[in-house]
Amino acid sequence: MLKTGNSFKTKHLIVVWQENNLGQPRFAFIISRKFSKKAAERNRVKRVIKEALRLYGDSLRNLGYDIILIPKKEIFGKKTWQLADDIKMIGQILEKNVKKDRS
Repeated sequence: MLKTGNSFKTKHLIVVWQENNLGQPRFAFIISRKFSKKAAERNRVKRVIKEALRLYGDSLRNLGYDIILIPKKEIFGKKTWQLADDIKMIGQILEKNVKKDRS
């Protein structure tokens, strides 16, 4: 999917997405050792992203996409509320794509 999916960037994330026929989104996170040598730091970033999706991802709930989130280095030390704009931007871009496909 990394090669065939569509992608865009937000302030803290690289987003790769592809349509699925499930009617609900599926998320994956790619955080390599190149991002951080320490597993604790990589896991913290995953937890922060997951919590931001839970709190601010209401617009993503009914979209049928497989979404891969790849964090940028700028995400280190960020709190959940600081990712709200990124999550909302992801929802807006994917909703625009749904409307474009229907017309």
